[in-house]
Amino acid sequence: MLMGSIGFQMLMFYLVNWPDRDIQRYSWQVISQTISIFCAVLLFQGCNGLVEEHFIKGSSPPMEVAVDMGQMLFWLTCMQIVLAVTSGALNEYFGAEPDMEKVELNLKSWSVLFSHVAGFATINAWGSIQQEYFSGSPLQALMVVPIGYTGLIIIYHFFDIVREHVSHMDDDVKDEFEEKWDEETEEAENDVAGLSLSFLTVQALRFAISGLLPNQEGNESSSDAFSHSSRQCHILMGCGVGFFVLSISVVNLERLWEEPSKRMERVIEILNNYFTFGLSWCFFYGVRWGMSAARFTDENALLMVSIALFLSVVSFLTIFILDKVEDNHLFGEDSEIAEGATEKMISGLGILIGFSWEQSFDTAVDVVAEGLKHECPPLISKMVMSVILVLIVFPAWRIYILPMERELSEEMTEEGGKKALLKQYAQQHFDLFLHNATDEDDLDKAHLLMKRHRRNAHGLQHPGHGVPSGLKHLMVTSSGIVEVDAPEEHDRQEKQGEKKKRKNAAHQKDLAVSLLGP
Repeated sequence: MLMGSIGFQMLMFYLVNWPDRDIQRYSWQVISQTISIFCAVLLFQGCNGLVEEHFIKGSSPPMEVAVDMGQMLFWLTCMQIVLAVTSGALNEYFGAEPDMEKVELNLKSWSVLFSHVAGFATINAWGSIQQEYFSGSPLQALMVVPIGYTGLIIIYHFFDIVREHVSHMDDDVKDEFEEKWDEETEEAENDVAGLSLSFLTVQALRFAISGLLPNQEGNESSSDAFSHSSRQCHILMGCGVGFFVLSISVVNLERLWEEPSKRMERVIEILNNYFTFGLSWCFFYGVRWGMSAARFTDENALLMVSIALFLSVVSFLTIFILDKVEDNHLFGEDSEIAEGATEKMISGLGILIGFSWEQSFDTAVDVVAEGLKHECPPLISKMVMSVILVLIVFPAWRIYILPMERELSEEMTEEGGKKALLKQYAQQHFDLFLHNATDEDDLDKAHLLMKRHRRNAHGLQHPGHGVPSGLKHLMVTSSGIVEVDAPEEHDRQEKQGEKKKRKNAAHQKDLAVSLLGP
């Protein structure tokens, strides 16, 4: 675990500082997904262990299902309450007007964490029904998926009614913070549905392929885990490719549908998450079956770390290839389908890496807890370790990692691309001033051009507009007095820039940044 973690961390140092901004963005996304899933699983597993010990152990199947369903409702309700508070929707009760930028960051961090915790609680709840009442055949196991979807939609509808009621309690109008609460909560609920329903589907697929239904957590006995053939591994990974193809179909459906209703938008988003998570689950368990069957080790912890390292290397190599394909437009300049497929595959691979390292962390905590069983009950030690690790990791993720991921993701938008370009010019401006060999005339020119780039990035108007005609912006140079950055020239350059605007703001990284160029 130590060797694998250090190796992964050093690999991340290379990738987050890679010259290609897309690779940086994908790397930060992987780190963010890994840590959020890690924190969520630790919290849920620690709480779930105590619940099973005190409420489920020795009880009847109906009682077990009822407790698991109650735990799912508990985490879904916690998610609603936490997002309501962090969004600023309840600021009139707390007497503070929050800053929207800080609200968005806080909301995203808590949304991701609680959506994953609630997602694993939902897997556990519907999984208990799958284990107790629908384990007779793969088709029966698959029937839990539509049942689970219907149940979640009913729960979501109830929460939506509550949110609407709370939003209209004060002034009967939804302000921007209440809108943000509703938007982010629905997105988190969609993640919960996609994560849980895809896992239940892959459980049924594994049942159909191997003839064995894994337990609620997706684990098999040692003898069963080492018994899978290469053919079974290939079939399961082929199912992952099928999920990928279906996810592309959903993306294209979303683009072709001009004005879908709000309900249909939500169904499409859930399907989008469902197929993306399904791709990751299939690839993860397919590789796990293959490496378990290789029998190079009987130690579960070593096996999990090896799987995580293997998937990380293969996934990042694939991401590099797909990024080069997209950058070089090998499928054509205007191939939206190819771009959507590339983004979807990279997203699935990022989630896959997060899943694989989550399993390693979870196994490591189990091993340590088992080693301390003579000093402390494993359930207590696991809960304590989980809380301590989350208290250390979550603030670092919230303060440093998530903002970096959001900043790089925003560069994909037109506005974000302009700001990213402005930062590159500002850095060059800074370097020019620090370098003692920079000519004074070059500094003057760089400063004027820096102001132009700032206006472009923020959409500001040239200060010469509205000034009486005849006034000009002049600069004294060694070759004489010249007119620079006139409003008319500025407008002409803006129009030319619009014509040459790249289709994707992410390609801004290919633009030569020079304040001293012609």
